[in-house]
Amino acid sequence: MTTTRSNRRAFLVSSTSLFSVCAAMIIQPPLPSSLSSTTAAYAATKTVQNEEVRKNLRQVLESKIQKTKCPAVLRVAFHDAGTFNKTSNDGGMNGSVLYELGRPESFGLKRGLNPIKEVYEEMKARGFGDDTGGVSLADCIACAGAYAVELTGGPKFLESVPLGRKDASSADPENRMPVETLRGKEMREHFQNLYGLSSQEMIALSGAHTIGQKGFGDPYTFDNEYFVTLKKDPWNLPNLTKDELEMNEHIGLLSDRYLSEDEENRKWIDKYAEDAGTFKKDFVDAYIKLTTLGM
Repeated sequence: MTTTRSNRRAFLVSSTSLFSVCAAMIIQPPLPSSLSSTTAAYAATKTVQNEEVRKNLRQVLESKIQKTKCPAVLRVAFHDAGTFNKTSNDGGMNGSVLYELGRPESFGLKRGLNPIKEVYEEMKARGFGDDTGGVSLADCIACAGAYAVELTGGPKFLESVPLGRKDASSADPENRMPVETLRGKEMREHFQNLYGLSSQEMIALSGAHTIGQKGFGDPYTFDNEYFVTLKKDPWNLPNLTKDELEMNEHIGLLSDRYLSEDEENRKWIDKYAEDAGTFKKDFVDAYIKLTTLGM
């Protein structure tokens, strides 16, 4: 699987290319004129193809993804990427979520996966499937998640999401997704040990709960209200009435209220509660990193 992923990486389509950096560092002899012109023509053709893929992908996402489905769509992206294991270097965003819908943690994922599958089918119908140098289902999942953030008022970074993922043909191993009963330190260690992500990246990604969850502001607005709420700690406020306590119990997941128990986590929660711009920037970086693990 490692060899296949390495080969696939060569076809990575991204607005930022590592190959351009490498080329600048290596001095090569001039190519023969005939070979040079052929290479230039090929590069130009690939550039046009990539631009067409990007243009069509945005068009299809805009036609298939509705704002009311954005929380569910973004959830699919996290579930597909959340099976990565850095030790074995397998899993991750590979479309395997298609075969994992019967798992307890996948309850309700069809709501977000169905429109993403429609995006993938439309891209294939337009001649931009993975068998023609276009996008895979996994690519569509990653990009749909980014578009869901954009559509709900978050940062616009769809065109920065790399393409070139290879779809799996079966489910990834079980018990890799974090469970909602993890305490703050346990959640941080899960992201570090399994995904290789820092506490800052984990907290930034957790901010995705600002859409689709109760108690974190408007459920269809991507902002930093999630962190504002965590900082207030509504589950442990003094002098609450019985009704207020019961109402606050419905805010978020258990793992949300546990996050700030950990001092390292709380440092980033406080920062993002005070600085929405930094949160959005860090979320983009962490999202791209999470959705390219194992590529």
